[in-house]
Amino acid sequence: MGALNLPRRDKEGLPYLSYSQYTTWKKSKRDYMRQYFLGFRFKGNAYTEFGTKVGEALENNDFSEFTNKEAKFLKTVPRYDVFEYEVKLPMDGFYILGYIDTLSQDNKKIADYKTGSVATKEAEYASEDYHQLHIYAGGIKHDFGKLPEQADVYLIDRKGNAFMNEDLVLGEEYKTVPKNIEQSEVDFVLAKVQKAAEEISKYYTLYQKICQDLKVKEVKHNNSGTPSTTDGSEEVRSRTGRRTTTKR
Repeated sequence: MGALNLPRRDKEGLPYLSYSQYTTWKKSKRDYMRQYFLGFRFKGNAYTEFGTKVGEALENNDFSEFTNKEAKFLKTVPRYDVFEYEVKLPMDGFYILGYIDTLSQDNKKIADYKTGSVATKEAEYASEDYHQLHIYAGGIKHDFGKLPEQADVYLIDRKGNAFMNEDLVLGEEYKTVPKNIEQSEVDFVLAKVQKAAEEISKYYTLYQKICQDLKVKEVKHNNSGTPSTTDGSEEVRSRTGRRTTTKR
C-alpha cells in the first residue's frame, strides 16, 4: 500500500496518526472532520491545563505549583527514568506518533499519567477500549526489539468541578491500572488503528475532491462574468437599466 492520504503530515510530508486522532475518529467522525478536515482547533480547558501541570511537575521534579500537601502526595506517584519518549511506529501507509509519559531505562516498564476522579475514571482506563499503552508498547518493540513487560495507567485523583467555577486540586490517592500488552493484544489494537487510518484516508480524499470540484465551479462561474441568483438563473440588465431574470 502506498502512503495514505491523512490530514496530518510531518515536515517531510509523511502522513501520521496520533492516539488522540484515533480516539476522536472512533467516538465521532463528525467531530474528527470538523477538527482535522475543516481546521476547527480543539481548545484546551481547565482540565487539560491541570493535567499538563501535573505531568510537568512529575517530569521536572518541580512541585512548586502545588501546596505542600499536594506536593508530598505527587512525590509518591511512580516515576521512571525517561519522560516524554517519542514513539514513531511505522504502519502500512503512515506512522503512529505519540509520547510515552514515562519509561524505565531498561525499556521494561511504561506508564501513562492521567488525572481525574478515581471513583468515576478508573473503569474507563481499565476498559478494553483504552488502547494508548498497547500502541506505545508496539513502539517500544519497534525501537528495541521487545515488548515492555509492564504497562500501567497511573490515575491521579483530582477534585473540583471547573465548569462550576471550582478550583481543581489533587486528591489523596492514585490508582494503578495495569494493561495487558501481550503480543496478541498489541496486534489486535494496531489492526484497529490501521483500519481507522484507511477509513480516514478515504473520507479525506473524498472531502478534497468535493472541495476541488467546488473551486472549479467557482472559477468557471467567475470567468463567465455573469452573476447568478440563488435559484440558478442568470441576472441580466435590460436596456432600460432594470434588472430582469432569465432562466438558463
